[in-house]
Parts: sequence; C-alpha cells; structure tokens
Amino acid sequence: MLSSRLALCRRVRVVLVLCVLWAPLTPMAFAEQELVDRIVAIIDREVVTLSEVELAEAVVVVRREREGEQAAIVERLIEARLVEREVARFNDEPIEREEIEAQVEQFRARFESPEAFETMLSSNGITSDDLAAVLARQLSVSRYLERRFRALTHVTEDEIDAYFDEEVVPTLSSSREASGLERAQIRRILEEQKFTERVDNWIETLKSRASIRRYVW
Repeated sequence: MLSSRLALCRRVRVVLVLCVLWAPLTPMAFAEQELVDRIVAIIDREVVTLSEVELAEAVVVVRREREGEQAAIVERLIEARLVEREVARFNDEPIEREEIEAQVEQFRARFESPEAFETMLSSNGITSDDLAAVLARQLSVSRYLERRFRALTHVTEDEIDAYFDEEVVPTLSSSREASGLERAQIRRILEEQKFTERVDNWIETLKSRASIRRYVW
C-alpha cells in the first residue's frame, strides 16, 4: 500500500511540466507548415502556439499512457517556459552525453517497435537530435529542481508517527507500531509531498510575476 502511494505522491503538475518541455523544440520544427499557427497564450512577449500544444499532448500520451486535456497542457507549457527561464539563469551544469543517450533509449523502449518510434518523430516534425536536446533540457530542469528544493524537505519522526497513525493504522486489523521499512517508505512519501508543494508554490510565484494572456478554448 505504501509503495503504491509513493508512486502516486507527486502531483500531476511536476510530471507534466517536465513532459511539455518538448515545445518549442526549435523555431524550425514547424517551419514547413503552410497554415498560420494559432496562438494559445502569450507569456510576456513569448508566444505559445497550438502546434506546441499538440506536440506536448503527444509526448504526455507516451510518457503517461493517457491523454491530457488541452487547457491543462497549455497551462503546463506556460509553467515550463517560466521554469526554463529560471534554469537558464542559474544552472550551468552540463549534461553528459551518456546520460542523454540513456534517456533516449528509455524513451524509445516505450514504443512497440523501432518503426513506431520513427513514426512518432516524423509525424511531429522532429528528429532524433531534437529528441536528445529535449531530454537534455528535461534532465537539466529536473536537476535544478532537486538541487533547489530537495534539501528543504526534511521530515521529522513525529510527522512519520502521525502519518502512520492517521493513514495506515485504520487499515490494519489491530494497532501496532510502524516497522523500519514502513517508516522509510513514509519518510519518502512525506519528502515527495513536501518537494512537490514547494515546487508548486515556486511555480505559482513565477506565474504571478509574469504577464500572461491565455487564449484557451
């Protein structure tokens, strides 16, 4: 039970912000489109287009094996842009090629066949180099968030006791103390909850400081 809660304890926002870092890949990613792209949001002077939303949707489906609502994807794209601004300002840690290649292989493994993977790339107008660049960006953002917020997620023994008494004991046939393994799992759950809460609050602060206009259907 605790292990399943640990897998779910990060809220959707953090996961989606990392997913939608795909867009925009480069200004040339959609250069061959003949139709004028629809603007769905403007962040200060930066434009978010419908093509970016559609590409991000495709990635969310691959990463999470489910579709995301377009309005939510637009909001996550806005947040991803703001997060990347901060990372660009304060993070200069390089990503090793081996790490990027490992991420590419993990992503490729989600497809049924090499042909299905290539079809995804071509249908979204991106190359394998584009993919590698995006995964490098995701790694950079993820590391920045970990470095900035992870140290602030200290969990006390009293918090572990309270969680066990309130969330676990009611599911047991009789009351008992938490085992060492259970305490470790609860600590991790609470750390992830605190981490996500701090990231959420930080993102809301970034949004409050920006001029954002949304043109969401």
